[in-house]
Parts: sequence; C-alpha cells; structure tokens
Amino acid sequence: MRARLAASLLALAFLCAPAAAQTLFDVGPARTPRIHEHPPGHRPANVHSRIYSFSVLPGACTLNFSFPAAAVRLKPQLSVFDRWPYDPAARRYDLPMGPLAAGGGKRIEYRWSMDISPASSGTRVYVVVEFPSAADGTGPFPHEIYIAGPAPSPVFRAERGVTALAGPSGLVLSDGREPAPQAADRSDGKSDSVALPSLPAPGDLLRNGSFRDGLNHWTPHRERVAAEDVRSFSLADGVLKIRAPRENAREGVMQHVNADVSGAASVVLAADVQVREQTQGGLGAEGRDAPIAVAVAYRGASGGEESAGRIFWKGFYALERERPGGDADGQKVPRGQWHRVSIDLMQLDPKPATILFISLEGSGWPSREGWVRNVHLIKSGVEK
Repeated sequence: MRARLAASLLALAFLCAPAAAQTLFDVGPARTPRIHEHPPGHRPANVHSRIYSFSVLPGACTLNFSFPAAAVRLKPQLSVFDRWPYDPAARRYDLPMGPLAAGGGKRIEYRWSMDISPASSGTRVYVVVEFPSAADGTGPFPHEIYIAGPAPSPVFRAERGVTALAGPSGLVLSDGREPAPQAADRSDGKSDSVALPSLPAPGDLLRNGSFRDGLNHWTPHRERVAAEDVRSFSLADGVLKIRAPRENAREGVMQHVNADVSGAASVVLAADVQVREQTQGGLGAEGRDAPIAVAVAYRGASGGEESAGRIFWKGFYALERERPGGDADGQKVPRGQWHRVSIDLMQLDPKPATILFISLEGSGWPSREGWVRNVHLIKSGVEK
C-alpha cells in the first residue's frame, strides 16, 4: 500500500510519562486540495486525522485524552494501531467512547486502560484521533493526549468527570517501519509548549539530556573545543540558554558519545528549541550561524577519508534574511515559541557508523539568544 501524505510533522514521545504526545501527521479535511490517504478502515469524508506515536514497554498503562467540553458536539473517535497505521498488516482497535461521565467541569476526559504484551517485537503504539472538520472548514479542535501509568481499578467507572474504559489487552506491537522523521515548521506552538519527557528513553545514547543533573556529562566549548572560560550560556529549570550580547564566537556545550550505530534502523535526534532573540537574519553570510543549533559529529558507514569527521548541523532562526537563499541547513521557526525537532540521522548519506559527539551551540552576530531542552539521541532497531 502506497500512502501519499500531505503534511509531515514527526516527533517522539517516550515511556509512560504524563506529557503530551507529538503529532506525526496532521491531515486536513478531505475537501481541501491536499492529497492524502487515511489509515485502513478510516472514513475520509470531511474529517481531520492526527496520528500520535508513543514509545512504551510491556505492561499496563493508560491512554488519556481530553478536550474542551464546548467541543463535545464534534464527537471524536480514537483508534489504536499495533504498528505504523499505513502498514498493510496494521491491526486497528477502535476505542469505546462512552458512556460520557457526568461532570460540571470545563473539559471532557477519557481514560482507557491498555496492556502491552511482552511478546511485542516493537516498542511503539500508534493512536489515531479523528473528528469532523468545522462547518467553515477551519482546523481541528484543541485536545491533549498522553500515556501514563496503570489506571485505578475498577476499569469501568466514572470518576470526577472522567470516563474510564477498557482498551486493547495483550496488545502485540510490531516493528513496522514508518516514514523517516523530519524537522517541520510549527506555527501554532501549542503541543510543542509541553516538554519532551525527561525520563531516560530506551536506546538513548545521551546522558543527562534533560539537564536534570545540571551540566553533568556536558562540557562547555568554543568552536567545539573544550573551554573553561565560556560565559555565554546558562541553565535554569532544565533549559539551556545560549546568549551573545557582545561575542560572535560559536559557543555552547558538547557531549562525547563515541557510540557504534552501524546497522541501526534509526538514530533519531530529538529536542525542543526556541529562538528568543535574533539580529542577524537567517543563518548569516556563510549559512552556518544561528541563535540555537544542534551539531552531531560522526564517521560515515562507507569508510575511507571521505566519510571521516563529518558533522550534521541544523540551525534554527526566526528572522528572515534580507536576500533569500543559503539557508538549506536551517529551519525557520516562530520566534518565542518552542519548536520540536525530530531527525533520523540514518537518512544521511553516508549513514553514520559511529556517533562521535553532539554540540548544542549558538553563533553569529549579536545580540542573539536561543534555548534548548530535553535532548535525545535514540538508537533503535536493526536495519533490514
């Protein structure tokens, strides 16, 4: 089955943590000019669909979903898939949506208990949220969705306005492949306002990527060389802030990884970034400066001198350059809003064989300021 997808917005969510998931694909109403297909069995007429991905371990967990009570007329429908929904072998489980719990709150909340089988060959569960488009064709209604720990017993009961129901039990997850992650522009900044979970994620090559332990395992650097006199960054509430009121040097923090990733199915770089201030437009004259950027040094899988010492670099900017062009390695993001990054490094050519280090940095003409939080480098699967 070939799926033609109109809009791609891919990010990760991790093990049973009470934080918002990230939209993978947000598909508009069927009457819009965008071309798309729905997962198997989905109704394509005048509906919005969002696909969410969660990384889970075997055992009990709950899927939590809520939305404003004023939007109850839209009657959302949720389905769970054991693998990427566009996989021809995907199995779909429609979740029950009632009865609606009586409550005088401003939000409607559902909670489904689920059980992930230890026989699973994959670690991701996919949830599709569908709801009708508004009469005027405008976008989807605001909602929250996340996976947390086991729900209290009994399963079927109404508690403080929460409708608690049973989801699939003994769900066997497959390692079906999904499209390669990409960094994509977000204009609303709503779901991105919630940080990625700071708990360790399976396969994470980084240590203390959440900065919960301060700067342990991170080294200040200037031009990616360790330096003790770097004063351009600060750390507060798990957010690394890189400023340049006067200096123009490339500075930040770095972590040596030295991990073998040859044969991995994916190595996903994930983080939240935010541009707070920028004076110099775009990525600067050379296309290599940004208020906040992520660089990953690696050796290529092909071997030889041409694959040694490569650096993947992605810069984020909010101020457009006066003359377009030269910013192919960058991503324009809304100023003052969190932007979620998710990039599969195994899509590079040549593919990485060894990850050497990662650098969180800022550079370019002052004044500028960029923020970054919850950095992950997730190695998973075996290349087929």
